[in-house]
Amino acid sequence: MTQEVVEKIVDETIDTLVDNLDEITVDYMFEYGNYEETDERFTQDLPVFKRAVIIELYNRLTK
Repeated sequence: MTQEVVEKIVDETIDTLVDNLDEITVDYMFEYGNYEETDERFTQDLPVFKRAVIIELYNRLTK
């Protein structure tokens, strides 16, 4: 397999994971987090949750 193909597969996989991470995090924030709308509190909390999810994902992958 060429380096170009490897890079394409990795890039597409990362793009998909990031899109899904964002979508799922938002869904769960509305389901469990008592958010009514994407207001200032929501936009401030979203990066905090995404960072926590990424850290936990990393921890689970490297165990």
